[in-house]
Amino acid sequence: MKVLIISSYIFGYIDLIKPVLLQNNIDAEILYLGQAPLNFKYQSKAHHLSAFIMKGFGRNAKMDFRHNAIINKFKDDTFDQILIIHPQYLPKKTHRFLKSITNRYKTFLFDSLAKMPRQKPVLKYFDEVFSYEKKDCKEQGYTFLTNFIPRCVDKSKNYTKDTEVFNISSLDNRFSDIKNIAKNLTQNNIEYEFLIFSKKERKSSLVTFINQKLSISEVHKRFLKSKALLDIQRSDQNGLSFRALESLGYNKKLITTNPDIVTYDFYNPSNILVVDPQNPVILKEFINSSYDPVPEEIIKKYEINSWIKEIFKR
Repeated sequence: MKVLIISSYIFGYIDLIKPVLLQNNIDAEILYLGQAPLNFKYQSKAHHLSAFIMKGFGRNAKMDFRHNAIINKFKDDTFDQILIIHPQYLPKKTHRFLKSITNRYKTFLFDSLAKMPRQKPVLKYFDEVFSYEKKDCKEQGYTFLTNFIPRCVDKSKNYTKDTEVFNISSLDNRFSDIKNIAKNLTQNNIEYEFLIFSKKERKSSLVTFINQKLSISEVHKRFLKSKALLDIQRSDQNGLSFRALESLGYNKKLITTNPDIVTYDFYNPSNILVVDPQNPVILKEFINSSYDPVPEEIIKKYEINSWIKEIFKR
C-alpha cells in the first residue's frame, strides 16, 4: 500500500510510526508542515508586510505556499490512502487536490472541535475522520480512535529514580492547576520535577522554567527516572492525552485531572489517581505502592501497530 501522511511535527511523535509502517508493508511518505518542502519563510520585511496586507483581502501567503509546494511535488502522483493530521493548516483547495489523487482521504484530529473549531470547515473533504474525543465522535459521526502509545526508549533499562512525580508542559492556562498540585506534593513531602516551557524568562519556587524544548527521547528517559507522571487535562478536551498513554507504555503510575479516564479498559485505581485540580489530594502511599501490570492484550490495543491498522484498514 502506498500512502502519504502530512502532519505537524508534534514533538516527534509521528516519527515513531515510521518503522511500524514498514513492518506493515506500507510504503509511506511523510511530510511535516514546518519542514521542507512545506516550511514557509518570509523573504524580507517587505514580504512580511505584503503578506499581512494581502491577508486582509482573504489571501494567506503561508497557505498559498504550502498549496503550491504540494501541487508541484505530487501533480503526477497518486496514493492508495492519504492521512492528514492538523487539517486546518492546509487550505480548502489543497484538500480538494489531495482528495483527487487518492482512493481514500482521511484525517486524524489531534484536537477537539471545542479547542480547535477552525478544523471543522475542511472536514467535509475527508472520506473518514478519526478523533479521540468521544463527544465529537458521538455528535459528528467521526470514528473514535485514541492516540497511540509513543515509546522510544527501552523501558527494561534500569534507570536510577531521580524524582517521584514528573511533568513537562508548555506554559498555558493549565499552569494554575500545576501550581496547586505542586503545593500539595510539597505539603506531603513528595519529590517532584515539573518543567514548564516558556519562551520568556520566568522564575517560580514551585516549578522549573525552561526555554528550550527537550527531545522526545530525553523526555521519555526522564519518565523512566520517575515513579509517576502527571497529566493535566485541558478544559476543552476529554480525550486521552499522550501523557496518559505514555504512563501505560512505560508502566508508570499516573496522576491525572481527566475524570473520563476511569471509563477505559486499562484503568486501575492502583495505578491511576484522578484528582481535582482545584483541591488535589495526593498521598505518598499511592506513589510508593507497587504498579499493578496491565494485561498485555489490553496494552496491544493502544500500540502504534494497532493504531496504524485501524487508520489504514479500509
